[in-house]
Amino acid sequence: MRQYRLLIVLLFIVATTYAQNRLTIDDAIKYAFENNIELQKQSAKLSKAKVEIDESARLPNPIFSYSREELKFGDLSYNEWIASGTLSLNFLWNRWSKINSKEKAKEVEQLLYERLKIKTAADVRSQYYAYFLYSKLLSEFDGFIKQLEEIAGISNYRLSEGDISDYEYRRILVEINKIKSIVTEVELKKNKYFNNLNLLIGLNDVKDIEVVPFNYSLQLEHELDQLTSIALENRKDLLAFKTMIESEKSSLSYNKIQIIPEMSLTAGYKEQADNFNGTVFQLNVAVPLFDRNQTGIEKSEIQIDLLSKELLFLKEKIKREVSETYTRFTSKKMIYDSTKDSKLESIFSTAAYSYQQGEISLVDFIDGMNAYVDGLILQTDLEIEVYSSLFRLEDAVGKEIIKIGQ
Repeated sequence: MRQYRLLIVLLFIVATTYAQNRLTIDDAIKYAFENNIELQKQSAKLSKAKVEIDESARLPNPIFSYSREELKFGDLSYNEWIASGTLSLNFLWNRWSKINSKEKAKEVEQLLYERLKIKTAADVRSQYYAYFLYSKLLSEFDGFIKQLEEIAGISNYRLSEGDISDYEYRRILVEINKIKSIVTEVELKKNKYFNNLNLLIGLNDVKDIEVVPFNYSLQLEHELDQLTSIALENRKDLLAFKTMIESEKSSLSYNKIQIIPEMSLTAGYKEQADNFNGTVFQLNVAVPLFDRNQTGIEKSEIQIDLLSKELLFLKEKIKREVSETYTRFTSKKMIYDSTKDSKLESIFSTAAYSYQQGEISLVDFIDGMNAYVDGLILQTDLEIEVYSSLFRLEDAVGKEIIKIGQ
């Protein structure tokens, strides 16, 4: 009975470990949104923008003053004291334009945060899928290496029987070692994709992850013109630039209000030695003879003009980005569709069988091995490029356009 319990515990531990290392694409994106350092930096900027709104909404601190005079001249004496408070009046018309400007600045940071999330999701999908395909490729190569070692054993037997020459046997071993070296490079590339994925999602303590296949449709529902229009309507960085201009216009309004001179009101209580006492008021107004905030106004106008030009540039950049990624995706997809049914397995199996039967030469057999290896790597890299360009296209459009395949 104890043995059964121990077995159940072991199975539970294995199942738990398996579940902990199993990572779906949705999990990977969720972890990236939580842990990615670039998103955290942008989130911090957003938090600072919210703090600045609160700061701009606060009323200015009043200034408390107390003065006392005690004067004497011979037997004569005189004293008085004043307690007063002073408050700047400019906040009455400065406060709302300043708050509006800060709220627009917060909207900008929020839009840039959303834009970065879309880009991060595309990066995660690309690295996730590349890691998945190279893990699959490495598994196929492991089986292929076992087949080659079996062929090497058969060739050694044929050498002892005098069916093949020592040169032919050595040549086969050289090719097998060359392919093993290629497989090592494949493993290094798989590890690179794993490390890239880990950096994106922030699971730095996890040394091994089992990724799960996902099926995204390669069929687009929109043509290039439609995708370009969608991008110009939905790209968060473009919306952020438009909001920047609105924010700068609010800053311009704020700077124009600064033409109104600095004003403050003082109210207090005064008491004199002759028993005269009562309230005192004082209004302070700066005379705007020289400084009428011309510099602040000019800076805002220059910034608005610059942002307007940058907005036009960004629109053209987005159009080109969508066009380039769309063209890249469609061209890669066309090649991928024409090669995905190439039946590479039959190339090697046919070459191996024909060579063992003496129907083809050593050179033809080696060509068959190399064609199989090169074909597998080429097909894997091409599939990575197709899906990566699809993810980049969605990133360029700035809106979900990828559908789950059937």
